[in-house]
Amino acid sequence: MKFLPNLQVLAVLWHADTHPWIRQQVPLLGSIIAGSPEVQEGRIDTCVDIDPSTFSLPGNARTFALKVRGDSMRNAAILEGDIVIMEFREPKHGNVVAALIDGETTLKRYVLKDGVPYLRAANPKYPDLIPARELVIQGVMVGLLRLPK
Repeated sequence: MKFLPNLQVLAVLWHADTHPWIRQQVPLLGSIIAGSPEVQEGRIDTCVDIDPSTFSLPGNARTFALKVRGDSMRNAAILEGDIVIMEFREPKHGNVVAALIDGETTLKRYVLKDGVPYLRAANPKYPDLIPARELVIQGVMVGLLRLPK
């Protein structure tokens, strides 16, 4: 999945100008490391307002948001400080996911090779993560918010 931030911003601005704002609050459940996995405790920090049609979310979507820490997904245009919008659903090969791998959480790309799942960073300085015991997908990325600094 490649992101073209300038085109996405233009699409969102066009959408906002031509369509009425439909507000949906998505809980911001803390942060997730885009680097080496770490133990993370989930907590609701606040909520993020989104327009579900901008992200093509179905009406019954179960969504949450996470603030990104680290640089392992930079080549997928996911940067430190970004907020990723996640949906609880089954991943497909190539999806960016929030994952619990052997008890630690991380944000990576979900990869299937010969039917065996593992996680891959979008930064060559990080190794592939192959689960020793467990791999639990906690959410699939459906959108990205980049706030001005």
